[in-house]
Amino acid sequence: MDFQGGGGTVPSGHRLKRPFRASRRICRLAAAFVSGVSMAGVAAAPLDPFLEAGPHTKPGTGFVELSSDGMSKQLDLLRLRPDGLTDDSAGVLRGFRIRGGYGLTSRLWVDGGFSRRQIFYGGLGPFFNGWQLGGQWRVRESLGRWSGPDVSARLNAWGNQAGTIAVPRGTLERYRGFDLLDSLAVSGASDRQLQSDLITTWWNGSSVWTVFAGAGMGRVSVDSIQASVGPFETTWRGGRFDSDLVQSLAPTLGISDALSSINYRTSFVHGGAGVRMPLGSWALRGGYQFFSIQRDLVDSVISARSTDNTVYRTNHTLLGEVAYRMAPGVRVFARGQAMSNQMLSEMPLLYNVLTARRFNERYGVLSAGLMASF
Repeated sequence: MDFQGGGGTVPSGHRLKRPFRASRRICRLAAAFVSGVSMAGVAAAPLDPFLEAGPHTKPGTGFVELSSDGMSKQLDLLRLRPDGLTDDSAGVLRGFRIRGGYGLTSRLWVDGGFSRRQIFYGGLGPFFNGWQLGGQWRVRESLGRWSGPDVSARLNAWGNQAGTIAVPRGTLERYRGFDLLDSLAVSGASDRQLQSDLITTWWNGSSVWTVFAGAGMGRVSVDSIQASVGPFETTWRGGRFDSDLVQSLAPTLGISDALSSINYRTSFVHGGAGVRMPLGSWALRGGYQFFSIQRDLVDSVISARSTDNTVYRTNHTLLGEVAYRMAPGVRVFARGQAMSNQMLSEMPLLYNVLTARRFNERYGVLSAGLMASF
């Protein structure tokens, strides 16, 4: 099985249809294009800028990819971490991602992924688990350069889950009501999204171009919040505190609105474009995504504040990758991701009344990994 695609993750046993007779060399080049465009970008959501139409595979073929993710002061060559950081560990990210896909038929593809990341800020380093499960149906198959594009419809579910996140004391001091607390910890924070996309891919000489657009809905939720003031501790769950005294004081403290917005629903739209260029054993690809989100409850609470009342709803993401074929069916790659407004489009659970002000800062992630086809 030759792994010819430009940064792709597909075995070469696909069907290739063309309306003309070509030389053997041209056929090999065309096959490289197809295997590169078909599967590399289908495991989407966090990697949406790499979405591509397809698949062009035989049933029973697929791929597996494993990568290591990171960001630190040493890796931040493009200065993507937030400005003004005095702690070298602030903004550091460590983690890994595993994803794979499988062709059920020549037109239907399913894929999934799991990631685990640790993000450091304010002396804390909580872990976040991410997941994704999707399916893609090739609605239209191109028969050649001049016969129009490949068109695919995609349905994708994805989300993130955190354990317990302790809120730094410095963050609590910024907001009325919360500044009275000695500690605050959030347990069971999660987000879940359902997303649909329409993907169109064109062949243009030695490169492949893709345009995509989609929409979705989601929900951010928290299981419980533990807070302490001096020797007193209380837990908020299901919309109220377990202490009647604290529950009665919540409106006076000014935290009722904030807590009522901790669980909220979202809707979003996005769109973008990508390109792939195979160069022999090497391959380059890049993509751009614009993301816009609407939230109920939480944004109205933020905008009503007298300070730190800016709401952030959009994100611009650039994604680039260089890949090299080490052996038939095996590739190594390096990937870079730059975001204009933190992980707004990738980890919605991070956004709440206490953290929203941080989403005016850019961020980036570097990844290196191995892909294998079967």
